[in-house]
Amino acid sequence: MTRKEFIEKSLMMGISLPFLSSMLGLFYRKEHLFISHSTANFKGKVIIIGAGAAGLSAGYLLKSLGVDFEILEAAPIYGGRLKKAANFTDFPIDLGAEWIHVEPEVLKEIAKKPIIDSRFETITYNPQSIQAWKNGKLKSHNYIKSFYSEWKFKGSTWFDFFEQNIVAEISEKILVNKPVVEINYASEKVLVKTADQHTYEADKVLLTIPIKILQNETLTFLPALPPEKKKALNSVFMGDGIKIFIEFKERFYPDILAFGNIFKALAEEEKFVYDAAFKKDSTKNILGLFAINEKASAYTHLESEEKIIAKFLGELDEMFDGKASSNYINHIIQNWSKEPYIQGSYSYSFEANEKDIINTLAEPIKEKVYFAGEALSIDNRAMVQGACESAYHTVATMVSFS
Repeated sequence: MTRKEFIEKSLMMGISLPFLSSMLGLFYRKEHLFISHSTANFKGKVIIIGAGAAGLSAGYLLKSLGVDFEILEAAPIYGGRLKKAANFTDFPIDLGAEWIHVEPEVLKEIAKKPIIDSRFETITYNPQSIQAWKNGKLKSHNYIKSFYSEWKFKGSTWFDFFEQNIVAEISEKILVNKPVVEINYASEKVLVKTADQHTYEADKVLLTIPIKILQNETLTFLPALPPEKKKALNSVFMGDGIKIFIEFKERFYPDILAFGNIFKALAEEEKFVYDAAFKKDSTKNILGLFAINEKASAYTHLESEEKIIAKFLGELDEMFDGKASSNYINHIIQNWSKEPYIQGSYSYSFEANEKDIINTLAEPIKEKVYFAGEALSIDNRAMVQGACESAYHTVATMVSFS
């Protein structure tokens, strides 16, 4: 059961709020990240496609094992759905992954070393003022503060964490601006062709690109992917995604604002507004919008950034008596649906049995083509640690530890 499913079922069953809070941290199972072996039987080369959390983690582990590898990233910068805005306000903004949904101990497990750098200090994210907008009215639900608690970085971001702890060790192995257009695994070696017509050769390939990119078939496989693999790929739903941050002269909003039924909103987590400066030691009033799936589509499908921000400000004005427009200073928008090598948010639901689909997706092809990423995590899907968990597990399979 995923974290989202656990919250939804617990609320429906009336599980007490403090108990629910204490259980959320259990969704990280650290044995998935533990790699106790130190010797790899595999002596060939691996090409990793995609330099997001999963691809970077895979490369980091391969280096520690002495396995030759190279990472090909389509975008001009590594990170994937880890992205930050450094100069928008007086603290760095997570434009992509933002929350640490489990105990911060997971950071040590991802980096495979103690995290002693003060830059990666975490805060307990426990909003105190909670409201919901329903049927044209705002209603307070501050009692939720007694059970909802997660974590965030205090003065840094997920991107910073990976840049300093993972990328710093493997930067010379990352090639950017290298969109892969073809993977030929018909012969003994795997040939990977990029859009600039360069061909890279390896013994194994690990794909860590978003599920939407695989679904769109912009990448050619020779031979074609097995029918069961294609069917599994098309059984995963990855919807639209957007994040908006606005600086205001005055604060007029609660720590968290949900839409519709508060319990359903907490379980689905498809759209909410929040105080992005909460516990950040900031002097600024920064409000954030997080939206995925159809809730995000209402913004992502608009023709311009101006229309997106006008729509959002209009919604806030309706809820807060025009205070949004009158206090507006500046904004930044991250439309993940428009990112050419992302095209959405993250895996959200499955058409059939989730574990069966994930197991089919994770199954390597001829022990040459492997897959990893947040969509292939059983317990931590749609989270950074899920991407890392999947990558570490797949690398263990690839190199056949002794």
